[in-house]
Amino acid sequence: MTLSRPIAKRLIWPERASFFAIIGGGAGLFADVTSFFSEFIQPHYILAAFAVIAGITTLLCFQRAMLVDTNKADEVEKVVHCRVCDGMRFSLFAVAAFLALMMIGQGQSATETLGQKLGLMHEDIRQISADIEDVSENVTAIGSNVVDMSAAMQAAKIIKNPNSAEEYFTNAWIYQNIQRNGTKALESLDKLYSGYNPQKIDAAELYYTVGRQILGKNDLIERMKNYGEKNSDATMLVIAGRNASSTEQSDSLYDRARTIDDSQPFAHWDIMKFSSTAGQTGISPAEQRAMLEEQIAGIEKFIERIADKPASHYFYLPQYQADHEMVARQTLGSLQSTLQNYERMDEMKSKLPKRVQEQMP
Repeated sequence: MTLSRPIAKRLIWPERASFFAIIGGGAGLFADVTSFFSEFIQPHYILAAFAVIAGITTLLCFQRAMLVDTNKADEVEKVVHCRVCDGMRFSLFAVAAFLALMMIGQGQSATETLGQKLGLMHEDIRQISADIEDVSENVTAIGSNVVDMSAAMQAAKIIKNPNSAEEYFTNAWIYQNIQRNGTKALESLDKLYSGYNPQKIDAAELYYTVGRQILGKNDLIERMKNYGEKNSDATMLVIAGRNASSTEQSDSLYDRARTIDDSQPFAHWDIMKFSSTAGQTGISPAEQRAMLEEQIAGIEKFIERIADKPASHYFYLPQYQADHEMVARQTLGSLQSTLQNYERMDEMKSKLPKRVQEQMP
């Protein structure tokens, strides 16, 4: 009893493919998937079970085939399609399919390997997503910074066709502080004072700062005085008096400022005035006392007037100014204390004998 090669070939793969071969491949795939979802079903155990079934059915199938007369086609056909041989094909194709899947899975279920890789891909995607969120936040921050920079640049742009005193002042401020162009700044300020009457301390201060870079001091003071007289602008006279070359010139300009606008607080007292006569040496106590009283009176008028209006009435940029009222009150307290000392000295002097009083200064 022998098994010819053609018969063996037909047993494995008949001329008309057996439906059980397809079922066997499907069983191998199903087993591969099942082993991934159950921790108790290991791929090697499933492969061993398929192999045992395949071995038994192969022996039984080949044994029947060796008993068939190969010259009788009907008997050969019956053996090829018998249930035992169908079972052999089922088990063999199941083993082949499962073994191929294990090779793909590198020793474990292909489904399990794919799941792990998908899990890693999921983690990678999560990480990529987190990175994208970080990048998005950075881009948002950069966008915010660009907007801030753009706003700052907009704020520092020259107004091409200014049509108000504030716009001319803005251009002059940008020319001076951003572009460092004193000539353009002075041109803008001259247009400001030629066409408008700003009455702002910081505009007059800017005029002196810019003009001092280009003009001689005496010429600059004279020009500021002329603008003050022409526009009845006390602030121009105050800043000119603050920077005058002599006490007499300074006092004259402050007097004129008070005449033009008695409500201007800086015309009555200005801590930055050219010369402070209080505390000078070589003058009598009576003269010093008189000077103190004059300054105290000026500061009191300053405090009274500056409280009537907001800081924006006196400055284009009040946010850059000190608290002038607080400084005035502190100075007033100090001068009043000094004046009280003079009064106590006078009182003590009046109690001394006349002969001693005559010897005192």
